[in-house]
Amino acid sequence: MGIFNELGRQVEQFKQSVEKTAEENAAYRCRECDARFYTQHDQCPECGSTSVESTTED
Repeated sequence: MGIFNELGRQVEQFKQSVEKTAEENAAYRCRECDARFYTQHDQCPECGSTSVESTTED
């Protein structure tokens, strides 16, 4: 069972790393709740705020 526990731990670490990297590179963010996402929205999909801004410089 030790090998499966270690493998599971490594998979979880990888998953968290990928999620963090994806979040850091998102093109849009909500100024209210700091949610980050790749597609433009008129309202934040997390909190519903209209304070959505681009994270990329034009």
